[in-house]
Amino acid sequence: MDAADVCQTEDAIVALLEYLVDPRLPAKYSAKDIPSQYDQESVARQVQTVVMLYNYYHRKQHPELEFLTFEGFCKLAVILRPTLLAYMRLIRRSNDIELDDPEKQLSLTEKKIMDACDICMTLDASKSCPSIEGWPISKVSVLLVDTKKEKCMLQFGSSIQGVWSVIEKDIDVSVSNSKVSMNVKHVDKKKRIIKKPLREEFSTDEAALRQLAFSTVKETTGLPSGLATHE
Repeated sequence: MDAADVCQTEDAIVALLEYLVDPRLPAKYSAKDIPSQYDQESVARQVQTVVMLYNYYHRKQHPELEFLTFEGFCKLAVILRPTLLAYMRLIRRSNDIELDDPEKQLSLTEKKIMDACDICMTLDASKSCPSIEGWPISKVSVLLVDTKKEKCMLQFGSSIQGVWSVIEKDIDVSVSNSKVSMNVKHVDKKKRIIKKPLREEFSTDEAALRQLAFSTVKETTGLPSGLATHE
């Protein structure tokens, strides 16, 4: 592809912010009208999506483009979209009482940006296949197709506003992690290793995930009723 045909960094960020983030920002900014926690989480997810789409997916197609770090993305985003800067300042002022804690100096949106940058850095867009061994499973996704495999079901805005996605269900990672922690503590006290065979452990997890996928499809579609389609 000719370099002139590549959507450059600033153009890509502007387009993504305009489509995914601008519609979620408040129409007016007032110290008396602080966005609710729900609205703050919504904006944070949208901005996180922008980071992921640019830093990983867009750069995977065009690796010559610059990787945006947390600082780099924040600076560029607020310059390109002054409305986002106004929003960030409003959220900051609402959290002033917590500024003595360094961790709480970051807004929810900033934390999501940082997380997205870390994820993209680890995935590494230059690799044909990212290494995700050891990563916890946090979501089950289901691509539901008809018997002829000609149509599929997609949901619009179910998780990220403005984006079509397959059927998804979040997994409570904290529960799984707590179980692992309990097992580790138990082993330490016994001073011996008790480990379930890998094949058996994988089989159990796979069966539980499959069951969750089935229940999610039933909950979403009401099967065996007809499927909604997106062509």
